[in-house]
Amino acid sequence: MVSWPAPVHPRFWIIPALAMIGLGTLAVILDRPAARDRVVILASPMNDRERDVGPGMETLLSDCLEVLTGATVTHASALPPPAILNRLPPDTRLLRFQGGRDENRLSLTLEWTTVARLLSGQPWIQEASPHEEPRKAMEQVIQNWPLVIRHRRLERLIPKSSLNFWLLLEGLSIQDDQTATEHLSASQRLAEEEPDCATAWTALGDHLYRSLWVNPDQAGIGLNSRTHRAFQKVENLVPGHPRAIFLWSMMLTDTGNQSLALKLLEDAIRLRPGTPDLYLGLAYAGRTSGLLEGARKALARRNELIGSMTSPSSWFAETTYLYLGDQEAFGQDLARAGALRPDASILFYKGYLALLQGNRQRALECMLSGSDPGMAPPPFRDLCCVYRAYLEGRPEEGLLELRKIDEIRGKLRIPDGEWTFKEAEAYSLLGDRDRGMDCATRAFVQGFSCAAWYEASPFLVKVREHPKWPMLRRNIQERQAVLAGSFPPSAFLP
Repeated sequence: MVSWPAPVHPRFWIIPALAMIGLGTLAVILDRPAARDRVVILASPMNDRERDVGPGMETLLSDCLEVLTGATVTHASALPPPAILNRLPPDTRLLRFQGGRDENRLSLTLEWTTVARLLSGQPWIQEASPHEEPRKAMEQVIQNWPLVIRHRRLERLIPKSSLNFWLLLEGLSIQDDQTATEHLSASQRLAEEEPDCATAWTALGDHLYRSLWVNPDQAGIGLNSRTHRAFQKVENLVPGHPRAIFLWSMMLTDTGNQSLALKLLEDAIRLRPGTPDLYLGLAYAGRTSGLLEGARKALARRNELIGSMTSPSSWFAETTYLYLGDQEAFGQDLARAGALRPDASILFYKGYLALLQGNRQRALECMLSGSDPGMAPPPFRDLCCVYRAYLEGRPEEGLLELRKIDEIRGKLRIPDGEWTFKEAEAYSLLGDRDRGMDCATRAFVQGFSCAAWYEASPFLVKVREHPKWPMLRRNIQERQAVLAGSFPPSAFLP
Protein backbone atom coordinates (compact mmCIF):
# COMPACT_ATOMS: atom_id res chain seq x y z
CA MET A 1 0.00 0.00 0.00
CA VAL A 2 1.16 3.56 -0.72
CA SER A 3 1.55 5.67 2.39
CA TRP A 4 -0.03 9.10 2.59
CA PRO A 5 1.96 12.17 3.61
CA ALA A 6 1.86 13.04 7.29
CA PRO A 7 -1.26 15.14 8.06
CA VAL A 8 -0.94 18.85 8.58
CA HIS A 9 -1.35 19.76 12.24
CA PRO A 10 -4.77 21.44 12.79
CA ARG A 11 -4.66 25.15 13.56
CA PHE A 12 -6.84 28.22 13.25
CA TRP A 13 -6.84 29.74 9.81
CA ILE A 14 -8.62 32.43 7.87
CA ILE A 15 -10.55 31.59 4.73
CA PRO A 16 -8.70 33.08 1.77
CA ALA A 17 -10.36 35.92 -0.05
CA LEU A 18 -12.29 35.00 -3.15
CA ALA A 19 -11.09 38.04 -5.08
CA MET A 20 -9.81 35.85 -7.89
CA ILE A 21 -13.39 35.03 -8.83
CA GLY A 22 -14.71 38.49 -8.11
CA LEU A 23 -16.85 37.64 -5.12
CA GLY A 24 -15.34 39.86 -2.47
CA THR A 25 -13.89 38.87 0.86
CA LEU A 26 -15.25 36.50 3.43
CA ALA A 27 -15.33 38.37 6.70
CA VAL A 28 -15.75 35.50 9.13
CA ILE A 29 -13.28 33.05 10.61
CA LEU A 30 -14.37 29.44 11.07
CA ASP A 31 -12.47 27.91 13.98
CA ARG A 32 -10.57 24.71 13.34
CA PRO A 33 -11.47 21.96 15.79
CA ALA A 34 -8.80 20.38 17.94
CA ALA A 35 -9.88 16.93 16.77
CA ARG A 36 -10.61 15.56 13.31
CA ASP A 37 -13.00 17.67 11.24
CA ARG A 38 -16.67 16.68 11.24
CA VAL A 39 -18.94 17.73 8.39
CA VAL A 40 -22.67 17.22 7.90
CA ILE A 41 -23.77 17.56 4.26
CA LEU A 42 -27.38 18.60 3.84
CA ALA A 43 -29.28 17.17 0.86
CA SER A 44 -29.45 19.94 -1.73
CA PRO A 45 -30.73 20.38 -5.29
CA MET A 46 -28.50 20.66 -8.34
CA ASN A 47 -30.11 21.44 -11.66
CA ASP A 48 -28.96 19.58 -14.78
CA ARG A 49 -31.51 20.81 -17.29
CA GLU A 50 -34.61 18.76 -16.44
CA ARG A 51 -32.88 16.52 -13.89
CA ASP A 52 -31.91 16.99 -10.28
CA VAL A 53 -28.38 15.64 -9.82
CA GLY A 54 -28.15 16.91 -6.25
CA PRO A 55 -27.61 13.37 -4.87
CA GLY A 56 -24.67 12.99 -7.25
CA MET A 57 -23.09 16.27 -6.17
CA GLU A 58 -23.62 15.29 -2.53
CA THR A 59 -21.76 12.02 -3.15
CA LEU A 60 -18.97 13.79 -5.03
CA LEU A 61 -18.51 16.38 -2.28
CA SER A 62 -18.50 13.61 0.32
CA ASP A 63 -15.78 11.73 -1.59
CA CYS A 64 -13.71 14.91 -1.89
CA LEU A 65 -14.02 15.70 1.80
CA GLU A 66 -13.11 12.18 2.91
CA VAL A 67 -10.20 11.79 0.49
CA LEU A 68 -8.73 15.30 0.59
CA THR A 69 -9.30 16.32 4.21
CA GLY A 70 -9.87 13.06 6.07
CA ALA A 71 -13.02 14.57 7.58
CA THR A 72 -15.77 12.52 9.21
CA VAL A 73 -18.70 13.09 6.86
CA THR A 74 -22.35 12.38 7.64
CA HIS A 75 -25.50 13.29 5.76
CA ALA A 76 -28.90 14.73 6.62
CA SER A 77 -32.00 15.15 4.48
CA ALA A 78 -32.66 18.55 6.08
CA LEU A 79 -31.21 20.90 8.67
CA PRO A 80 -31.32 19.02 11.99
CA PRO A 81 -33.55 20.52 14.70
CA PRO A 82 -31.96 22.29 17.69
CA ALA A 83 -32.42 19.19 19.86
CA ILE A 84 -30.05 17.29 17.54
CA LEU A 85 -27.70 20.22 16.94
CA ASN A 86 -27.22 20.72 20.67
CA ARG A 87 -25.84 17.19 20.91
CA LEU A 88 -23.27 17.73 18.15
CA PRO A 89 -19.79 19.13 18.85
CA PRO A 90 -20.07 22.93 18.44
CA ASP A 91 -17.32 23.02 15.81
CA THR A 92 -19.12 20.52 13.56
CA ARG A 93 -19.46 22.09 10.13
CA LEU A 94 -22.66 22.02 8.12
CA LEU A 95 -22.55 22.27 4.34
CA ARG A 96 -25.27 22.88 1.79
CA PHE A 97 -25.01 23.74 -1.88
CA GLN A 98 -26.88 24.98 -4.90
CA GLY A 99 -26.06 25.45 -8.53
CA GLY A 100 -26.77 24.27 -12.01
CA ARG A 101 -25.67 23.66 -15.56
CA ASP A 102 -25.25 26.13 -18.40
CA GLU A 103 -24.30 24.14 -21.49
CA ASN A 104 -21.49 22.06 -19.92
CA ARG A 105 -20.39 24.74 -17.45
CA LEU A 106 -21.03 24.58 -13.72
CA SER A 107 -22.19 27.23 -11.31
CA LEU A 108 -21.71 26.15 -7.71
CA THR A 109 -22.35 27.87 -4.41
CA LEU A 110 -21.37 26.24 -1.14
CA GLU A 111 -22.67 27.55 2.17
CA TRP A 112 -20.83 26.70 5.37
CA THR A 113 -21.51 27.23 9.05
CA THR A 114 -20.71 25.57 12.35
CA VAL A 115 -23.18 24.28 14.91
CA ALA A 116 -22.07 27.01 17.31
CA ARG A 117 -22.58 29.76 14.72
CA LEU A 118 -25.96 28.38 13.68
CA LEU A 119 -27.26 28.13 17.24
CA SER A 120 -26.10 31.68 17.96
CA GLY A 121 -27.99 33.02 14.95
CA GLN A 122 -24.96 33.97 12.86
CA PRO A 123 -25.25 33.84 9.06
CA TRP A 124 -23.95 31.11 6.80
CA ILE A 125 -20.66 31.76 4.98
CA GLN A 126 -20.91 31.54 1.21
CA GLU A 127 -18.38 30.43 -1.38
CA ALA A 128 -19.50 30.83 -4.97
CA SER A 129 -18.17 30.09 -8.42
CA PRO A 130 -19.84 31.48 -11.56
CA HIS A 131 -20.53 29.35 -14.62
CA GLU A 132 -17.25 27.86 -15.76
CA GLU A 133 -15.56 24.61 -16.65
CA PRO A 134 -16.56 22.13 -13.88
CA ARG A 135 -13.08 21.00 -12.94
CA LYS A 136 -11.94 24.59 -12.46
CA ALA A 137 -15.06 25.45 -10.47
CA MET A 138 -14.52 22.48 -8.15
CA GLU A 139 -10.85 23.40 -7.70
CA GLN A 140 -11.77 26.95 -6.69
CA VAL A 141 -14.38 26.04 -4.11
CA ILE A 142 -12.20 23.31 -2.63
CA GLN A 143 -9.25 25.68 -2.30
CA ASN A 144 -11.46 27.85 -0.12
CA TRP A 145 -12.87 25.14 2.12
CA PRO A 146 -12.59 25.93 5.85
CA LEU A 147 -10.66 22.68 6.23
CA VAL A 148 -7.03 21.69 5.89
CA ILE A 149 -6.32 19.83 2.65
CA ARG A 150 -4.28 16.89 3.89
CA HIS A 151 -3.93 14.92 0.65
CA ARG A 152 -3.47 16.21 -2.90
CA ARG A 153 -5.63 13.97 -5.05
CA LEU A 154 -8.26 16.30 -6.51
CA GLU A 155 -7.22 15.58 -10.10
CA ARG A 156 -8.06 11.90 -9.47
CA LEU A 157 -11.60 12.72 -8.30
CA ILE A 158 -12.93 15.07 -11.03
CA PRO A 159 -13.31 14.17 -14.74
CA LYS A 160 -11.20 16.13 -17.19
CA SER A 161 -14.06 16.51 -19.66
CA SER A 162 -16.83 19.00 -18.81
CA LEU A 163 -19.46 16.81 -20.45
CA ASN A 164 -18.24 13.79 -18.52
CA PHE A 165 -18.57 15.75 -15.28
CA TRP A 166 -22.33 15.94 -15.83
CA LEU A 167 -22.50 12.31 -16.92
CA LEU A 168 -20.70 11.42 -13.69
CA LEU A 169 -23.19 13.37 -11.56
CA GLU A 170 -26.01 11.56 -13.34
CA GLY A 171 -24.45 8.19 -12.53
CA LEU A 172 -23.69 9.12 -8.92
CA SER A 173 -27.32 10.17 -8.44
CA ILE A 174 -28.60 6.64 -9.10
CA GLN A 175 -29.74 4.95 -5.90
CA ASP A 176 -31.79 2.06 -7.28
CA ASP A 177 -30.34 -1.36 -8.18
CA GLN A 178 -32.36 -1.83 -11.36
CA THR A 179 -31.63 1.68 -12.62
CA ALA A 180 -27.93 1.14 -11.90
CA THR A 181 -28.01 -2.04 -13.98
CA GLU A 182 -29.69 -0.25 -16.87
CA HIS A 183 -27.01 2.46 -16.67
CA LEU A 184 -24.08 0.02 -16.82
CA SER A 185 -23.02 0.64 -20.41
CA ALA A 186 -22.91 4.41 -19.80
CA SER A 187 -20.93 3.90 -16.58
CA GLN A 188 -18.44 1.66 -18.37
CA ARG A 189 -18.02 4.14 -21.22
CA LEU A 190 -17.45 7.01 -18.79
CA ALA A 191 -14.77 5.10 -16.86
CA GLU A 192 -12.97 4.22 -20.09
CA GLU A 193 -13.05 7.84 -21.26
CA GLU A 194 -11.78 9.03 -17.86
CA PRO A 195 -9.19 6.37 -16.97
CA ASP A 196 -7.58 8.51 -14.24
CA CYS A 197 -10.84 9.47 -12.50
CA ALA A 198 -11.29 7.31 -9.39
CA THR A 199 -14.84 8.62 -8.92
CA ALA A 200 -15.89 7.33 -12.35
CA TRP A 201 -14.42 3.89 -11.59
CA THR A 202 -16.13 3.85 -8.19
CA ALA A 203 -19.47 4.60 -9.86
CA LEU A 204 -18.86 1.75 -12.30
CA GLY A 205 -17.96 -0.63 -9.47
CA ASP A 206 -21.08 0.42 -7.55
CA HIS A 207 -23.34 -0.19 -10.55
CA LEU A 208 -21.72 -3.53 -11.33
CA TYR A 209 -22.09 -4.61 -7.71
CA ARG A 210 -25.77 -3.67 -7.71
CA SER A 211 -26.28 -5.53 -10.99
CA LEU A 212 -25.08 -8.73 -9.37
CA TRP A 213 -28.31 -8.75 -7.38
CA VAL A 214 -30.76 -8.10 -10.19
CA ASN A 215 -29.13 -9.05 -13.49
CA PRO A 216 -26.60 -11.90 -13.34
CA ASP A 217 -26.09 -11.78 -17.12
CA GLN A 218 -24.28 -8.47 -16.67
CA ALA A 219 -21.84 -9.79 -14.05
CA GLY A 220 -18.43 -11.35 -14.26
CA ILE A 221 -17.29 -14.37 -12.23
CA GLY A 222 -15.15 -14.38 -9.08
CA LEU A 223 -12.21 -12.15 -8.32
CA ASN A 224 -11.43 -11.61 -12.00
CA SER A 225 -14.81 -10.02 -12.70
CA ARG A 226 -15.29 -6.53 -14.09
CA THR A 227 -16.54 -5.47 -10.68
CA HIS A 228 -13.38 -6.39 -8.83
CA ARG A 229 -11.24 -4.85 -11.54
CA ALA A 230 -13.14 -1.57 -11.27
CA PHE A 231 -12.53 -1.34 -7.53
CA GLN A 232 -8.89 -2.38 -7.95
CA LYS A 233 -8.51 0.48 -10.43
CA VAL A 234 -9.78 2.92 -7.79
CA GLU A 235 -7.36 1.53 -5.22
CA ASN A 236 -4.49 2.05 -7.66
CA LEU A 237 -5.53 5.65 -8.30
CA VAL A 238 -6.44 6.66 -4.74
CA PRO A 239 -5.27 4.16 -2.12
CA GLY A 240 -7.82 3.70 0.64
CA HIS A 241 -10.62 5.51 -1.23
CA PRO A 242 -13.32 5.22 1.46
CA ARG A 243 -16.46 4.66 -0.61
CA ALA A 244 -14.77 2.28 -3.05
CA ILE A 245 -13.20 0.23 -0.25
CA PHE A 246 -16.52 0.04 1.58
CA LEU A 247 -18.37 -1.18 -1.52
CA TRP A 248 -15.56 -3.57 -2.45
CA SER A 249 -15.50 -5.00 1.06
CA MET A 250 -19.23 -5.66 0.93
CA MET A 251 -18.88 -7.45 -2.38
CA LEU A 252 -15.98 -9.54 -1.05
CA THR A 253 -18.05 -10.44 2.00
CA ASP A 254 -21.02 -11.36 -0.16
CA THR A 255 -18.81 -13.69 -2.20
CA GLY A 256 -17.29 -15.35 0.88
CA ASN A 257 -13.91 -13.60 0.96
CA GLN A 258 -14.13 -11.91 4.35
CA SER A 259 -10.41 -12.25 4.99
CA LEU A 260 -9.51 -9.99 2.05
CA ALA A 261 -12.39 -7.64 2.91
CA LEU A 262 -11.11 -7.22 6.46
CA LYS A 263 -7.54 -6.66 5.25
CA LEU A 264 -8.61 -3.95 2.78
CA LEU A 265 -10.68 -2.24 5.46
CA GLU A 266 -7.82 -2.39 7.97
CA ASP A 267 -5.47 -0.70 5.51
CA ALA A 268 -8.04 1.95 4.56
CA ILE A 269 -8.79 2.79 8.19
CA ARG A 270 -5.11 3.38 8.87
CA LEU A 271 -5.25 6.05 6.15
CA ARG A 272 -8.67 7.50 6.99
CA PRO A 273 -9.69 6.58 10.54
CA GLY A 274 -12.55 9.08 10.57
CA THR A 275 -14.73 7.47 7.88
CA PRO A 276 -17.86 5.91 9.45
CA ASP A 277 -18.73 3.55 6.57
CA LEU A 278 -15.39 1.78 6.82
CA TYR A 279 -16.40 0.58 10.28
CA LEU A 280 -19.77 -0.50 8.89
CA GLY A 281 -17.86 -2.63 6.39
CA LEU A 282 -15.79 -4.09 9.22
CA ALA A 283 -18.95 -4.99 11.13
CA TYR A 284 -20.47 -6.68 8.07
CA ALA A 285 -17.40 -8.78 7.29
CA GLY A 286 -16.91 -9.47 11.00
CA ARG A 287 -20.42 -10.57 11.85
CA THR A 288 -20.64 -12.96 8.88
CA SER A 289 -17.30 -14.46 9.98
CA GLY A 290 -18.54 -14.92 13.54
CA LEU A 291 -16.15 -12.27 14.88
CA LEU A 292 -18.96 -10.69 16.85
CA GLU A 293 -16.95 -8.86 19.49
CA GLY A 294 -14.88 -7.20 16.79
CA ALA A 295 -18.04 -6.32 14.86
CA ARG A 296 -19.50 -4.80 18.02
CA LYS A 297 -16.40 -2.65 18.49
CA ALA A 298 -16.57 -1.48 14.88
CA LEU A 299 -20.21 -0.44 15.27
CA ALA A 300 -19.42 1.35 18.53
CA ARG A 301 -16.65 3.28 16.77
CA ARG A 302 -19.00 4.21 13.90
CA ASN A 303 -21.62 5.44 16.36
CA GLU A 304 -18.97 7.43 18.22
CA LEU A 305 -17.94 9.14 14.99
CA ILE A 306 -21.41 10.11 13.85
CA GLY A 307 -22.75 10.88 17.33
CA SER A 308 -26.28 12.26 17.41
CA MET A 309 -26.44 11.96 13.61
CA THR A 310 -26.45 8.17 14.09
CA SER A 311 -28.48 6.39 11.44
CA PRO A 312 -28.91 2.80 10.29
CA SER A 313 -27.16 1.41 7.26
CA SER A 314 -28.89 2.10 3.97
CA TRP A 315 -27.62 -1.26 2.69
CA PHE A 316 -28.69 -3.87 5.24
CA ALA A 317 -30.23 -4.57 8.62
CA GLU A 318 -27.57 -4.63 11.34
CA THR A 319 -27.83 -8.28 12.38
CA THR A 320 -24.65 -8.04 14.47
CA TYR A 321 -26.88 -7.18 17.43
CA LEU A 322 -29.15 -10.13 16.65
CA TYR A 323 -26.28 -12.62 16.58
CA LEU A 324 -24.95 -11.17 19.83
CA GLY A 325 -28.33 -11.88 21.42
CA ASP A 326 -29.12 -8.19 21.94
CA GLN A 327 -32.66 -8.16 20.60
CA GLU A 328 -33.37 -4.75 22.09
CA ALA A 329 -30.54 -3.08 20.15
CA PHE A 330 -31.55 -4.96 17.00
CA GLY A 331 -35.14 -3.77 17.38
CA GLN A 332 -34.02 -0.18 17.90
CA ASP A 333 -31.89 -0.29 14.76
CA LEU A 334 -34.82 -1.72 12.78
CA ALA A 335 -37.10 1.03 14.08
CA ARG A 336 -34.66 3.72 12.91
CA ALA A 337 -34.24 2.01 9.55
CA GLY A 338 -38.00 1.64 9.13
CA ALA A 339 -38.49 5.37 9.68
CA LEU A 340 -36.08 6.06 6.80
CA ARG A 341 -36.82 3.22 4.38
CA PRO A 342 -39.78 0.92 5.16
CA ASP A 343 -38.73 -1.58 2.50
CA ALA A 344 -39.21 -5.34 2.32
CA SER A 345 -35.87 -6.12 4.00
CA ILE A 346 -36.72 -4.09 7.10
CA LEU A 347 -40.27 -5.47 7.23
CA PHE A 348 -38.88 -9.00 6.93
CA TYR A 349 -36.51 -8.52 9.84
CA LYS A 350 -39.21 -6.85 11.94
CA GLY A 351 -41.40 -9.89 11.38
CA TYR A 352 -38.44 -12.20 11.97
CA LEU A 353 -37.72 -10.51 15.30
CA ALA A 354 -41.39 -10.64 16.31
CA LEU A 355 -41.42 -14.37 15.57
CA LEU A 356 -38.25 -14.84 17.64
CA GLN A 357 -40.06 -13.13 20.50
CA GLY A 358 -43.13 -15.33 20.11
CA ASN A 359 -45.41 -12.63 18.70
CA ARG A 360 -46.87 -14.49 15.72
CA GLN A 361 -49.58 -11.91 15.04
CA ARG A 362 -47.06 -9.08 14.81
CA ALA A 363 -44.82 -11.27 12.67
CA LEU A 364 -47.69 -11.98 10.26
CA GLU A 365 -48.53 -8.27 9.99
CA CYS A 366 -44.94 -7.48 8.99
CA MET A 367 -44.71 -10.36 6.51
CA LEU A 368 -48.05 -9.35 4.97
CA SER A 369 -46.77 -5.80 4.44
CA GLY A 370 -43.40 -6.97 3.16
CA SER A 371 -44.94 -9.39 0.65
CA ASP A 372 -46.95 -6.67 -1.08
CA PRO A 373 -46.18 -6.89 -4.84
CA GLY A 374 -45.02 -3.28 -4.87
CA MET A 375 -42.39 -3.77 -2.19
CA ALA A 376 -38.65 -3.93 -2.88
CA PRO A 377 -36.07 -5.40 -2.83
CA PRO A 378 -37.59 -8.46 -4.54
CA PRO A 379 -35.58 -11.17 -2.70
CA PHE A 380 -36.82 -10.02 0.71
CA ARG A 381 -40.35 -9.51 -0.65
CA ASP A 382 -40.31 -13.14 -1.77
CA LEU A 383 -38.93 -14.30 1.56
CA CYS A 384 -41.75 -12.42 3.29
CA CYS A 385 -44.16 -14.50 1.15
CA VAL A 386 -42.52 -17.69 2.42
CA TYR A 387 -42.82 -16.68 6.07
CA ARG A 388 -46.38 -15.48 5.48
CA ALA A 389 -47.29 -18.93 4.16
CA TYR A 390 -45.67 -20.52 7.22
CA LEU A 391 -47.55 -18.25 9.63
CA GLU A 392 -50.83 -18.81 7.82
CA GLY A 393 -50.44 -22.59 8.03
CA ARG A 394 -49.67 -23.17 4.34
CA PRO A 395 -46.30 -25.00 4.56
CA GLU A 396 -46.49 -26.67 1.14
CA GLU A 397 -47.07 -23.33 -0.58
CA GLY A 398 -44.25 -21.84 1.45
CA LEU A 399 -41.88 -24.62 0.39
CA LEU A 400 -42.86 -24.20 -3.25
CA GLU A 401 -42.11 -20.45 -3.08
CA LEU A 402 -38.84 -21.06 -1.24
CA ARG A 403 -37.65 -23.52 -3.89
CA LYS A 404 -38.34 -20.90 -6.56
CA ILE A 405 -36.24 -18.38 -4.61
CA ASP A 406 -33.46 -20.93 -4.21
CA GLU A 407 -33.43 -21.60 -7.96
CA ILE A 408 -33.20 -17.89 -8.79
CA ARG A 409 -30.49 -17.30 -6.19
CA GLY A 410 -28.49 -20.16 -7.64
CA LYS A 411 -28.12 -18.25 -10.91
CA LEU A 412 -26.66 -15.15 -9.30
CA ARG A 413 -22.92 -14.51 -9.26
CA ILE A 414 -23.01 -13.09 -5.73
CA PRO A 415 -24.04 -15.93 -3.43
CA ASP A 416 -24.24 -14.07 -0.07
CA GLY A 417 -23.95 -16.79 2.55
CA GLU A 418 -25.91 -14.80 5.13
CA TRP A 419 -28.91 -14.80 2.78
CA THR A 420 -28.54 -18.53 2.09
CA PHE A 421 -28.58 -19.09 5.86
CA LYS A 422 -32.00 -17.37 5.95
CA GLU A 423 -33.17 -19.92 3.37
CA ALA A 424 -31.87 -22.71 5.63
CA GLU A 425 -33.89 -21.33 8.54
CA ALA A 426 -37.01 -21.10 6.38
CA TYR A 427 -36.66 -24.70 5.16
CA SER A 428 -36.19 -25.82 8.75
CA LEU A 429 -39.28 -23.93 9.91
CA LEU A 430 -41.34 -25.42 7.08
CA GLY A 431 -40.24 -28.96 8.01
CA ASP A 432 -37.80 -29.79 5.20
CA ARG A 433 -34.65 -30.54 7.18
CA ASP A 434 -32.77 -32.07 4.24
CA ARG A 435 -33.04 -28.93 2.13
CA GLY A 436 -32.41 -26.92 5.26
CA MET A 437 -29.19 -28.84 5.85
CA ASP A 438 -28.19 -28.35 2.23
CA CYS A 439 -28.72 -24.58 2.49
CA ALA A 440 -26.90 -24.37 5.81
CA THR A 441 -23.93 -26.15 4.23
CA ARG A 442 -24.01 -23.86 1.20
CA ALA A 443 -24.19 -20.84 3.49
CA PHE A 444 -20.96 -22.01 5.09
CA VAL A 445 -19.30 -22.64 1.72
CA GLN A 446 -20.39 -19.13 0.66
CA GLY A 447 -18.65 -17.62 3.69
CA PHE A 448 -21.24 -17.35 6.45
CA SER A 449 -19.40 -18.67 9.50
CA CYS A 450 -21.17 -17.15 12.50
CA ALA A 451 -21.01 -20.17 14.79
CA ALA A 452 -23.00 -18.43 17.53
CA TRP A 453 -26.07 -17.98 15.33
CA TYR A 454 -25.85 -21.42 13.73
CA GLU A 455 -26.08 -22.72 17.31
CA ALA A 456 -28.61 -20.23 18.71
CA SER A 457 -31.18 -19.65 15.95
CA PRO A 458 -34.44 -21.23 17.13
CA PHE A 459 -35.51 -21.49 13.49
CA LEU A 460 -32.68 -23.92 12.71
CA VAL A 461 -33.69 -26.62 15.21
CA LYS A 462 -34.52 -29.30 12.63
CA VAL A 463 -31.21 -28.73 10.84
CA ARG A 464 -29.31 -29.16 14.09
CA GLU A 465 -31.04 -32.56 14.43
CA HIS A 466 -29.74 -33.67 11.01
CA PRO A 467 -27.06 -36.44 10.93
CA LYS A 468 -24.72 -34.16 8.93
CA TRP A 469 -24.90 -31.33 11.46
CA PRO A 470 -21.92 -32.34 13.67
CA MET A 471 -19.51 -32.20 10.73
CA LEU A 472 -20.85 -28.82 9.58
CA ARG A 473 -20.61 -27.45 13.12
CA ARG A 474 -16.95 -28.52 13.34
CA ASN A 475 -16.14 -26.90 9.98
CA ILE A 476 -17.80 -23.64 11.00
CA GLN A 477 -15.96 -23.51 14.31
CA GLU A 478 -12.61 -24.24 12.66
CA ARG A 479 -12.97 -21.52 10.03
CA GLN A 480 -14.12 -18.99 12.59
CA ALA A 481 -11.12 -19.83 14.77
CA VAL A 482 -8.71 -19.25 11.87
CA LEU A 483 -10.18 -15.82 11.13
CA ALA A 484 -10.26 -14.93 14.82
CA GLY A 485 -6.52 -15.61 14.97
CA SER A 486 -5.87 -13.22 12.09
CA PHE A 487 -8.37 -10.55 13.14
CA PRO A 488 -8.66 -10.19 16.93
CA PRO A 489 -11.09 -7.55 18.30
CA SER A 490 -8.28 -4.99 18.36
CA ALA A 491 -8.08 -5.22 14.56
CA PHE A 492 -11.50 -3.59 14.34
CA LEU A 493 -10.29 -0.26 15.72
CA PRO A 494 -7.83 2.30 14.29
